[in-house]
Amino acid sequence: MNINCTILAATIAVVLSGNAFATKKVKGNVNQQFHPSLQNQIVTFEESSVPEFVKLDGEGTIAVTKERFINGDQSLVWQWEPNTTLEIDKEWKYYTDKEAYNAVGGRGSNTTFSVWIYNEKPSEGELHFQFGNASQSNFSMKMDFTGWRSVGMAFSRDMQGIPAATMQGLKITPKGMSEGGKMYVDRVMVGIDDSRYQWSDDLVTTAHSLPEIDYGLPDTLPKATAEEVKGTEIVKKNLVDFHLGDEIKGKKLDEVFAEVASYNLSKKDGVINGVHILTSKQMTSYHPKHLSEADKARFDEYVDMRKFSETMERVARAYHQTQDAQVKQELKDAFILMSEHALDQGFQDGASLVALHHWGYTSRGWYASLLLMEDVLKEAGLFQATFDSLLWSAREFKERGFDMRVGPKSSDMDYWNTLARAHLIMLVLEIDPDKRVALLKKYGQFASGNLAQTPAGYADGFRPDGTAWRHRGNYPGYSFAAMDGAAHVSYMLHGTPFALTQEARDYLKLALLSARLYSNPNPSVSVIGRRPFFKTSIKKVSDGMFWLAMSNGATVDTELAAAYLRALDLTTEDGKEIFGIDVAPEAHPQGNYTFNYAAMGVHRWGDNMVTMKGWNRYVWSSEIYHNANRYGRYQSHGTVQVQKWGEDHTWGYDEKGWNWNRVPSATTINLPWKYLDAARQHTTMMQNNLRFNGATNLDNKYGAFGFQLEVPEMFARNFPQHYDGSFTFKKSAFAFDDRIVIVGSDISNSRDQYETETTLFQLGITEKSDSLNVNGEQITAFPYKATLQEGEWLIDGMGTGYYVLDGGEIEVRRQEQESRDNQQRKPTKGNFQSAWIKHGKAPSGAEYEYLMVLDATPEKMAAIAESMKDSDTKPYEVIKKDSNVHVVKDKATGVTGYTAFKYARVGDEFIRSISSSSVVMTQMQGETLKLSVANPDLNMEKDTLSKEVPTSVTLNGKWEYNGSDERVSLKNKGSRTTVTFICKDGLPIQVDLKKA
Repeated sequence: MNINCTILAATIAVVLSGNAFATKKVKGNVNQQFHPSLQNQIVTFEESSVPEFVKLDGEGTIAVTKERFINGDQSLVWQWEPNTTLEIDKEWKYYTDKEAYNAVGGRGSNTTFSVWIYNEKPSEGELHFQFGNASQSNFSMKMDFTGWRSVGMAFSRDMQGIPAATMQGLKITPKGMSEGGKMYVDRVMVGIDDSRYQWSDDLVTTAHSLPEIDYGLPDTLPKATAEEVKGTEIVKKNLVDFHLGDEIKGKKLDEVFAEVASYNLSKKDGVINGVHILTSKQMTSYHPKHLSEADKARFDEYVDMRKFSETMERVARAYHQTQDAQVKQELKDAFILMSEHALDQGFQDGASLVALHHWGYTSRGWYASLLLMEDVLKEAGLFQATFDSLLWSAREFKERGFDMRVGPKSSDMDYWNTLARAHLIMLVLEIDPDKRVALLKKYGQFASGNLAQTPAGYADGFRPDGTAWRHRGNYPGYSFAAMDGAAHVSYMLHGTPFALTQEARDYLKLALLSARLYSNPNPSVSVIGRRPFFKTSIKKVSDGMFWLAMSNGATVDTELAAAYLRALDLTTEDGKEIFGIDVAPEAHPQGNYTFNYAAMGVHRWGDNMVTMKGWNRYVWSSEIYHNANRYGRYQSHGTVQVQKWGEDHTWGYDEKGWNWNRVPSATTINLPWKYLDAARQHTTMMQNNLRFNGATNLDNKYGAFGFQLEVPEMFARNFPQHYDGSFTFKKSAFAFDDRIVIVGSDISNSRDQYETETTLFQLGITEKSDSLNVNGEQITAFPYKATLQEGEWLIDGMGTGYYVLDGGEIEVRRQEQESRDNQQRKPTKGNFQSAWIKHGKAPSGAEYEYLMVLDATPEKMAAIAESMKDSDTKPYEVIKKDSNVHVVKDKATGVTGYTAFKYARVGDEFIRSISSSSVVMTQMQGETLKLSVANPDLNMEKDTLSKEVPTSVTLNGKWEYNGSDERVSLKNKGSRTTVTFICKDGLPIQVDLKKA
């Protein structure tokens, strides 16, 4: 088939029109930008004869054939002779790296060439590719392989010569070969690809060289003891038991055979054919939304290697589970053919197939099937080739785990999630017992060191406050699965000479138990990353709690066991059956918890979880991808979200109709969708220069959280319609038992077209949340609209009360809302109730103050409203609210919270001044002053650990400290006392002081 000839015309039309981009309506993406270069130039061979533009210069023959193929059901078969040239006389369009970058919307990209070649027998020669004339782009590919191969070469970087904007013709010439042979050519393609993903392999050399995995064992190994060999057998059995999983029979078995049949695999006279299998990330280089209709139809026939390998695993599981000899033989035959096909498709040792990035997600099923079908593969003579392929392909994870060396990249969450168990499989399949033992010893030591470390800077891994980083932030979408994998590794190794150290298990336990503190059972919208409303639940890490609880030597870790039972809503009776001991599900955790590696505080009361979330120079505000979370900019704008125990959607947190401008408690400019949509087409993970924004707690019971907004100048400069560089505000949230006092100040921006608002709540109307009470009146009307004044109150559908003392009018709605899907930008609708404080357009120095009451009742709210009328009966006091500091005292508990945005003079009963941005709490109990300080400044760079940050609080009067915390020092001077805290990792430091 001819290459799509419309691309040149489209390019000319765009250039003549003066537009860099043209609009193309793409189903499911209303704002999709189309650039002509994203329509790949593809040559296939699906016509009844060889295309006119394909010819030979020299001896040999060419023809189209159905014997072997990658794309469609035909390829070009070439009976070649040495130094004969195959010419594809087409004009090839080249885009510079800058043009490619702009075309994809701001991501490093290159114009790249790739082709599929099937070689019938290996040769020491090379295949030379020449675009255009002799001075233009060329490279050579080694021919020492059998089967299908594809290479990817960036014109600007990986080839010789100088590419031109258009190059006439492609010449392919066998060189250095003494005799001819037969090869097949299919799917010749030039297109724009991510510049990170053209990898060197045994056939070509590119700018990206990924060395092979090196376990680094010494040449001479100690003799394995009987106990050590038995330990390897235990680990292998644990792996096999895990991967066998639930029984596959009946309808499920029929589905497995149907899956195998759908791949259309065949083998005749040694020739294997079937679906073309690629990794999902390899598929992205096709830009499928921009393909021509014919190319798209063929592309849609490709199968994701992840799906293919998961079928292999199911076939392997069913093979071991069935007792039917005929079924067993059919499964065996199917598995052998699938294995042969995967190898024939080029998934072999030494082949990158352009790039095998994101290999972990793609291949887990293949590793599992290698373990389960070890004997079958050995009998068929396929074991070593499969083993070598899987080890080679894991080199993406060389520094991320497979080399078994603890380093800055080895705490990778994807490794623990996808390939940690696969790695173990490769080790237990080592035949030599001495080497197998040595490998597992090294693995146990590596896994222990890896889990016990706090990695430097922004690397993946666990942090001292219990958060778990991925993509430069606490990220449950990744870390929950990674914790689960790491805990399972602990379980599989326990009771063997390779068991994890106590230090490693303790750090993993901290991460697991922290996860259940900021999940209820789901984390908040602000914490979930690029997958809002994705149901990332603590249930997904419950297995990890079980496995780690059972890795505790001879006893069960009852704290983890109790957390496991609560996560799954199980009973004490279940606990006895599961753990073999008397253990009850824990009660819902209560109190207040500080997570400054996430710029976050969490307050728990009853079955309520309140997440207070910010961002700064260390923690991004939200993760936005080209196809995910497009409107999530405000996720961490000082949000305060209440969640009841239970699935979020049942309480009204549902994407359909969700107004992305109104995240609970966030102060936002209410933008139209086109401007709220991220300005960058690709990844946006916005950070600023602020070292503040975070929380502290007192006795893990009361909490304070502070947030200041700073819009990065780069975004405001480059995308002025999306981001207002003058937009700023300061806010604080102080949590005292069932009461949360929220104050805001310095709200300013220049957007006079759009309203600035502080949202109180937004909930979808469900069976659980269909309740709204306004000043004691139960509202059932729908739609409903009201404007409240300062001093009025309401209770939302989750039972949270709101009393607004200051800030302006409050708008309340029960109505159908139209919104946008976060991935495809499609319109969505849903019935919601919401309320927000209006600050007007382009406010200057606006402020607000309101009280949230958990598990509120009309009677409780009416009593609060009455108490607010008099400062003597008001339940709290706002002592100070200015540009430097917010100070609020709760009268019932005597706890005072301070959020200092910079050096601040306070002048209340206890504190004279605070030296730097920090969060402070005090409480007088008898003769003891409790003082808690946290500095959210992590004081780290991308490759350094958190460093110490001295923070001083000057108190009124003379105080003394008799504790032993080396991080605390005290100095008396006249009528004041300065207490200095050496803060680090954003962790709170609390001391008890007495009058001197």
